[in-house]
Amino acid sequence: MMISSTPVTNQCFNQPAENSNTEFFNESDTAFYENIKPQLDQLKKDPQEETISKILAYSKSL
Repeated sequence: MMISSTPVTNQCFNQPAENSNTEFFNESDTAFYENIKPQLDQLKKDPQEETISKILAYSKSL
């Protein structure tokens, strides 16, 4: 089981992507996000342990 240290009071936590401020994104950024949105939604609903491990490993390498 994973424990998150992100506070629930995070301003962006419950904000749908459609309502986020998109003025900072250009057309290619928006197209990229729309392309991966179904996979991100699935990851949010049902994250797999292997996927979480890969994300954590990648973030530690930065």
